[in-house]
Formats: sequence, C-alpha cells, structure tokens
Amino acid sequence: MVDIIPKNLIIIFLIIIVFIIIFSFLIFLMSIKPGKWPIEFTPESFNLKYEDVDFETSDGLKLKGWFLPSDKSNNTIIVMHGYPTNKADVLPFSMFLLKKFNVFLFDFRSFGESEGSYTTAGYKEVNDLDAAVKYLKSRKDVKNIGALGFSLGGSVAIMNKNNDIKAIVTDSAYSNLNNMIEVMYKNFYFLKYPFVQLTRIYSKIFFNVDTKDVSPANSIKNINKPILIIHGKKDSQIPVNEAHILHNANKNTKLWIVENADHGTTYALNKEEYENRVLEFFEENLK
Repeated sequence: MVDIIPKNLIIIFLIIIVFIIIFSFLIFLMSIKPGKWPIEFTPESFNLKYEDVDFETSDGLKLKGWFLPSDKSNNTIIVMHGYPTNKADVLPFSMFLLKKFNVFLFDFRSFGESEGSYTTAGYKEVNDLDAAVKYLKSRKDVKNIGALGFSLGGSVAIMNKNNDIKAIVTDSAYSNLNNMIEVMYKNFYFLKYPFVQLTRIYSKIFFNVDTKDVSPANSIKNINKPILIIHGKKDSQIPVNEAHILHNANKNTKLWIVENADHGTTYALNKEEYENRVLEFFEENLK
C-alpha cells in the first residue's frame, strides 16, 4: 500500500504536466492561426471613393489594402486594425480622417485578404507597415504620412522604426506582448505561470523570439516623433495600465484616458472629442 500511493501520485503529476503542455500548445496554435474574419463591407458600402491595392512585404507576402483619396490634402493616414480582425473593422471609425487626409487601410499578414499562414501579434507585422509605407511613397499623390493603429495596430506603429511616418496615434495598444499572454491566462491561477512560460518557449522555437522582447514600451523610449496614446479606462482586454507604461516610458507622448470606455469603444463613446483630438494632432504634426 505504501508503494501504490507514490506511484499514483506520480501518474497524476505526469498527467497534469502532459495536460499543461498539450493545452498550452493548442492555445498557442490557435493564437497564431485564429482564422480570418470575413470582409463584411468595403468603402463603397459607405459611398466612398477608393482603390483596391496590393503590395508586397520584404519576406514576399502579398498584402491587400484600400486607398481612400481626399481632396483636402496629400497627407495620408495609415489606419491599422487589431487582432484578429481586418481593415473593414476599423473603416467606420476612421472615415472622419477623410475630412483632412487621404486614408490607407490594409490587412496585416494572415488577416482579411492578405497572404500569410500565421500572425506573430506584432513581431513580423512591423514589416507589413514598412511595406505599406513603401507603397504610399511610390504614389505621387502622397506627401507626409501618419499612422493610426488600434490595439495590435497601435503597438505595431510604435515598434516600427520607419522615419517616413511623421506622427502616430495609438488606441488601446499593448506595452509588451508577454503582458498580453499573462492577461490571456489570468483566470488559470496557479497554472498561469507554466502556461505563460511555455508560450514563451513555443515562440522561441517557432519564431526565434522571446515574447518579452516584443515590446512597444522599449521601442517608444527612443522615438522622437509625436505620439498620442488613447486608451479606455475600463478596457477588459488590454488593461489601461498598458497605456500608462507606454506614456511613462516616454513623457513626451500625449496621453488621453477615456472614461468608461472598454476595448474598442473609445471612439463610439466620444465621437466628437475623438475626431477633434485626432484631426488636430495630425494637422499639427503633418506639415
């Protein structure tokens, strides 16, 4: 009887370990391959003029985008969607930019109409933004370029080092990818730590990158260009503290915390103020 109990405990322990490994790996796979959301509408749905465009990343992926011309300026704002959506998701809340600027929306790799078999939640997506800038620079009707990124898109805008982007607005950006993994596993209590650490291991194996190194907070320290950070105070997906971390890393940034706003509702709850703040910011800094 004395021998049976330890053996049973060992078996239970091994089962728990196997479960943790398999479960965390499945979550990792689903995270990098979340499936594509359908493009539910286009600018034409809102009676807007636009061009369907495609361009190629440095690693050979074809990305799809929409260029919406404005008769007000040759300055252009690149608008980037969050995870795991697409360019159609951010179209309704970015149309106000047409009052003053051209607007360019595109799908990150593996999302929407773009090529790619997986997402890296920011690590390789900085190359997608570089490709978008390169495309815009090839157009004769584009002068200065700004970037407005929501969630994932905001973090990518900060981590990107392209000097042709003159000003950045982020909405609900994360400060470090590892923080997001911890949020994802926050309700797993004592299993949270092994899940987070295994995810870091999988990332190193598949992408040769530590999730802690995917860090807008580190990138923003060395940015001299104007940045406006927007975040909902009640954001349940990317906690508002992420915005404070970004702002504290570079005190030259502007910070606007939107009261009562959850993830994705900062614009809906404050349309007039949101539009005024963002338009004024880009007008001031895209000259």
